[in-house]
Amino acid sequence: MHEYVRNIRPGWIAFGWFIAVALTSLILLALAGLGFVGDNPNQEAVFVAAALVAGFLVTGFFVGTRVAAAPHLNGLGMGIFSIVAWVAINLFLGEPTGSATWRDLDVWTVAGLLVLQAVAAIIGARLGVRWIRSGPQAASSSEA
Repeated sequence: MHEYVRNIRPGWIAFGWFIAVALTSLILLALAGLGFVGDNPNQEAVFVAAALVAGFLVTGFFVGTRVAAAPHLNGLGMGIFSIVAWVAINLFLGEPTGSATWRDLDVWTVAGLLVLQAVAAIIGARLGVRWIRSGPQAASSSEA
């Protein structure tokens, strides 16, 4: 599989990122409602990472099925979009209110979460592209 820059779809990357963040938030809200996420930071970190992987894996799959090309570049684009969104949110919302997260989070934690979500998005997009190319809809369209 060859990946070309012309196959990058910024619109799908941004849309996928917003859906991934919403899905991750929904999963974390459900885990908080069930009492799995709470006062214990060690236990909370595992569930946050699992929710992040699940959200970006599912959304990467969705973006991969829609774009059907360049899964590595589109998945990496979702990770880069996270950096851009994080910087923009901290500059425009965090600094004026005095609650910027780059003062609160360790740089290794942020880097680890960014790598985790980029890898999950890449794997999901790759699975989505593979599913589109070899799935049941590909077999039915080749028979017609």
